[in-house]
Amino acid sequence: MKKILGILAVVLVALAACTKQVPETVYSVGDVLTQGDSLLNDTVLVEGYCAHLCKHGGKKAFLNGGEQGVFLRCNAVDFEAFAPECLNNTLRVRGVVQAVDVPVEGKPASAEEHHHEGEEACAFGKSVRKYYVNAVSYEIVTE
Repeated sequence: MKKILGILAVVLVALAACTKQVPETVYSVGDVLTQGDSLLNDTVLVEGYCAHLCKHGGKKAFLNGGEQGVFLRCNAVDFEAFAPECLNNTLRVRGVVQAVDVPVEGKPASAEEHHHEGEEACAFGKSVRKYYVNAVSYEIVTE
């Protein structure tokens, strides 16, 4: 009887350890954009304000993390579309981080332009890496 109780106790402790869930990291839009290379092809949970939904069926939601003009595109992949109610609300989107290299257009920068405008001013013939999320699910956090 003592052996059975001992085994049962070990099994219960093991089950309790297995069911204990570690809180999942919720990334901000800024985190995904700055840590994109290290998150590439990983499934993440990202939270941001839905500032725009694609007018052609809601297949894309653009999340803002608080900085003006900084957005993360989320593509509806494993569901039909983002609901219209998502617009102007905070969303948590679960999806896989992807990247695309976008060519930078323009003329070669002069030395003075490079000095004033930074690295992108001399990016003629180069590309800029943009990150996005292929969403598998989402939830509205605030309405």
